[in-house]
Amino acid sequence: MIGTPMSTAIYKYQGAWLVILILAILPISMAPFVYHLKESKNVHIQSTRDQCNEIWQTVCSRAVWQPIGFVYLYNLLQVMNPAWRQYLKTVQNFTNEDLNALLIVSDVLIFVGVLVYKKFFLLWSWRIVYIITTLVAGFFSVLQLFLIEGSTFGLSPFFFALGDEACADFIAGLQFLPMAIIMAQLCPEGSEGASYALFTTVANAAAMSSASISTMLLGIWDVSEEAFVSGDTKGMRNLTLLTSSIAMTGILFVGLLPRDKKDLEALKMGSFTMSKLGGGLF
Repeated sequence: MIGTPMSTAIYKYQGAWLVILILAILPISMAPFVYHLKESKNVHIQSTRDQCNEIWQTVCSRAVWQPIGFVYLYNLLQVMNPAWRQYLKTVQNFTNEDLNALLIVSDVLIFVGVLVYKKFFLLWSWRIVYIITTLVAGFFSVLQLFLIEGSTFGLSPFFFALGDEACADFIAGLQFLPMAIIMAQLCPEGSEGASYALFTTVANAAAMSSASISTMLLGIWDVSEEAFVSGDTKGMRNLTLLTSSIAMTGILFVGLLPRDKKDLEALKMGSFTMSKLGGGLF
């Protein structure tokens, strides 16, 4: 929330060179403070073999591979419209400052989404949270079609586009905390760091794969800059409808997600509690 507006202001008034210089200096300037980090010494550390075996036993648990499998499938299906920013810049004449303003608001609303979940939805069923947020995100994503058609209900294109961007990132904030809670609950004692890193790697791998799929979708219709300049937005409409539809299909797998902490604990005790097949697929 701080870095984005600062870099935007520096880029606008000083140029890219100062942004690059700061990015190069800041990490180095943090090095001396490493020596002030609290570190436990002379603690017993399991052997690599034992740690790997413990993690293997963890991922074989249904309480792990089922909810984390949902995380992977859901994130994989959250494809974005990769031509959207090009459309805003070419057709709607958004400036770099406008695009950066969208990014700043988005960063703030991710944080707001986390706070809102903690304040109002912490005791809600995780399934209900994902169902509602997916439907709301799909609704706002489809609203992009109105901007493409020039129907913004009296709002400027910037504020209309801001609504979609803000909603998407606010919902990302709402969905973040349930996943963090689940992953924290699943980490075995003694291998918390490695296990949590493994779980988040699965989520990040799905997100990167989703981005690759989004890029591949560019070749279906003509959404090039030349097409936008000539006034051809048919491909943009089709791509928006397709990506919005795919993103909403994640709701079909919500049954894999536990309802709450009690449901998560029940998975550890239920049938097919341990599965080498599930762990292998994970």
